[in-house]
Amino acid sequence: MSRRALDILLAMPERHRFVRGMISWLGFRQIPLYYDRRQRFAGETKYPLRKMVQFALDAITAFSTKPLAVASWAGIGMALMSCLLLGYTLVSWFRGEVVLGWTSLMATILLLGSVQLVVLGVMGEYLGRMYEQVKGRPLFVIERVVRTSNGLRYDTVSPLVPPGARTRPYS
Repeated sequence: MSRRALDILLAMPERHRFVRGMISWLGFRQIPLYYDRRQRFAGETKYPLRKMVQFALDAITAFSTKPLAVASWAGIGMALMSCLLLGYTLVSWFRGEVVLGWTSLMATILLLGSVQLVVLGVMGEYLGRMYEQVKGRPLFVIERVVRTSNGLRYDTVSPLVPPGARTRPYS
């Protein structure tokens, strides 16, 4: 890893770090390093399935707000199904094929359930946006400042470091 990529990575203020994703998020050029890995000589892995699943969940929650959107889609889907089932319960009620009180009970449960999921989805969307904002990641990484207003040329600059802290004029 280059010193510049490491400096930017270390300047990110996140507490729960999924380093593999953060390095990829930086957007620097990556080159694979191929090697032959020998089989384990003795013992067993210290990374069982449970830890691998936790690692995957960390990756999903650190770099995506999509799981929060699931509640929105579930709420919309439930609302559509509620409308269909409400139609069915009303038709059954008009035909007299229901137990007394079943129609009103089903309508109440279906409508309240779908409204709750939609509201939960909206709250999840707000929470996801706040989560992205609180991470404090820069919107972009500046590769190089070629000219400034005073005509000086500067070396590579990171937006995460205060202006002037890492700059060096060319001679």
